[in-house]
Amino acid sequence: MRTSILAIAAVAGLVSAAPMKEPSIADMKRNIIARQSQGLAKRQSTTVGAPDATVLNFALTLEHLEAAFYNQALTKYSAADFDKAGYTGAYPLLQSISNDEAAHVAFLTTALTAAGATPVSACNYTFPYTDIPSFLGLSQVLEGVGTSAYLGAAGSINTTAYLTAAASILTVEARHNAFIRYLNGYSPFPGPEDTPESAAAVVTMATPFFASCPTGSAPAIMGHPALNMTTAAPTVGSMLMVTPANATLAASFTGTVMCGFASGLASGFSEWKDGSCMIPTANVTDGQTYAFLTSGPSIADASVLAGPAILNLGPMIQPVVLSGAAASKTGAGAAGASSTSKPSSANNVAKVSGLALVGAVFAVLM
Repeated sequence: MRTSILAIAAVAGLVSAAPMKEPSIADMKRNIIARQSQGLAKRQSTTVGAPDATVLNFALTLEHLEAAFYNQALTKYSAADFDKAGYTGAYPLLQSISNDEAAHVAFLTTALTAAGATPVSACNYTFPYTDIPSFLGLSQVLEGVGTSAYLGAAGSINTTAYLTAAASILTVEARHNAFIRYLNGYSPFPGPEDTPESAAAVVTMATPFFASCPTGSAPAIMGHPALNMTTAAPTVGSMLMVTPANATLAASFTGTVMCGFASGLASGFSEWKDGSCMIPTANVTDGQTYAFLTSGPSIADASVLAGPAILNLGPMIQPVVLSGAAASKTGAGAAGASSTSKPSSANNVAKVSGLALVGAVFAVLM
């Protein structure tokens, strides 16, 4: 049984009351972090200053979505279906991910109830996959957004125990993301940092999946206007075609409009003109990248005019092949046998690109 957040808080209180043996080391760590943080891209979130219950309910909203996503797909498709599609052995691992998401829902629901808050309920969702490859492509996108959501919300949590609880879920979401990326043929760790995103940006990307919600359970945070992307295979240094989903919105823009790209802990910018901008070669790395239209060189919520749209940047990877003794140790067979972790086709994620979803359009670098 999982420990409640209140119990974690009690333990955290005991730890914080203990004297530190090396205060000078702790001070140095804080100073290093403070100096490094000065160069990070500012992504002010609408959850800053909000009660912890609001932040945790936002996390629960996303966990409900992810839990429903995996439950629906793994009910629709059997282990035999995955094997037939070329993903032999993947079904039990995806079941483990599904179980994790359900456990996250139960954990956050229990913690919010224990804290005297009302947890949000699950909504009705619509997920635009049509087969197993497109399900896995959408899974990669959702796991990436989930990781970015937790990372972005971390700075809004005031209670240390709550932060620890959220961080323990974040690391699991990141492992889910790594596994799905590899299953789709992409590096499980494409960049040196993951990308934090504000609650408003996350709501913008998640909104297309909400069909209806019980009263009080729809995302309470307002998202940004949707951004459509029509470039089929964007690459760093290439032109990106992006326009607001609301065609009349662009007419209201004044002054210079920028494309802002959130990538890891950095951000890159280029001028948006005639519906396109260049993906910068500086401050943009491989992995799931988020593109915005902004009123200046900032991706803080106050500067965002539309977006984000989602790009998956980075090349396909070569499969890992286990042979001989290595294959034997993993249970692949007798010595001399070989076992291949075979990345799937780029079409897994490509099938998700081109889905004209309100609030999020996905693209893939092949």
